[in-house]
Amino acid sequence: MLRTWCLIGGLAVSIVCWTPVYAASDADEGWPCVQRKIPVLSAGMMWAGPPVNEAAKSLWQTNGDVNALAVRLAARRTSLDEADKLIAGYAASVAADDKDLHLTALFAGVLDLINAERQQIMAGIEKYTRKQKSLAMAIGKTRAELKAALKVAEPNEDERKLRRDLEQKLSWQSRIHHDREKSLTFVCESPVILEQRVFAIARSIANHLE
Repeated sequence: MLRTWCLIGGLAVSIVCWTPVYAASDADEGWPCVQRKIPVLSAGMMWAGPPVNEAAKSLWQTNGDVNALAVRLAARRTSLDEADKLIAGYAASVAADDKDLHLTALFAGVLDLINAERQQIMAGIEKYTRKQKSLAMAIGKTRAELKAALKVAEPNEDERKLRRDLEQKLSWQSRIHHDREKSLTFVCESPVILEQRVFAIARSIANHLE
């Protein structure tokens, strides 16, 4: 009996510890990360070059060279050192009169691609959080059922089996919740890493503007 009650108490404390710390405002309800939620990265946050206008946006989508390079720069498998070299090579290949437009278009492409990836990741994080909340509610229900089962003073064999089953279920649910919560900590870093990446690429592209 004592062992079982300690299990319940210990798990109850653990569930509180494993619940995400919500640093966001009420408007960002469902965002579990301590990192601030920035839904969309804007050019004004990191770009000091010419305006990212419709001409630049259209160019990166229609020009095969700009499009291919933007895709390569946005990919995290491309190191920032490699990105710097690719940007320098492209800037040297473009005529001076076209350079600013082409480089602005290149930045616009990288920004659009990274924004799309970030939004997918953030949507996945919020979906993950909803599942965690549902699991936390299920844990509370199982814990309540176990407490009720333990109130039986002289349990029969079926009641003892129910206790064991509930103990096992509670332990299993709590372990899953804990493991998922640890994974979420790493996933939450992804949007910030992408934000840092596009900022670094923007700075590298801007270094080659006329």
